[in-house]
Amino acid sequence: MLSRVKRAGKDRSMQDKVIVEVLAAHADHLAANRGAGEDYLNLFPAYRAELAPLLRIAEQVKAALAPVSASPEFQSGLKRDLLAAALQRAEKQRNKRRTSFLLRREVLIGAALGSAISLAGIIAALLWRQRSVARV
Repeated sequence: MLSRVKRAGKDRSMQDKVIVEVLAAHADHLAANRGAGEDYLNLFPAYRAELAPLLRIAEQVKAALAPVSASPEFQSGLKRDLLAAALQRAEKQRNKRRTSFLLRREVLIGAALGSAISLAGIIAALLWRQRSVARV
C-alpha cells in the first residue's frame, strides 16, 4: 500500500513537471506573439483537463497586457542615478583600499617601534649585567 502511495506521489510530481514545462513553452510562444494553446492541448491530451484553463488564463493575461515604454526623462534620470550609484560604489572601494593601506602602514610602524624598544631593552639589560659583574 505504501509503495502505491509513493508511486502516486511520483506520478503527480511528474505530471506537475510536465504541466510546468508546457506552460513555460506556451508563455514563450505568447511572448513571441505566436499563440499555440490548442497545439499544446493536442500534444498532451492526457493533461487537457488541467492545461486548458491554465492556457486560457495565460492568453487572457497576455491580451490584457499593454506595452509600456519609459519616457526619455525617466530614462535619463535612471541613467544618472545608476551612474551616481556606480561612482559611489567605486569611491567606497577606493576608500576601503586606502584605509587598508593606512592600517597596514600603522601596523608595520607599530611593529618596528616594538622591535626597536625590545632591542633597546635587551641592550640595556646586557649593559646593566656587565656593570653588575664588573662591580663584583
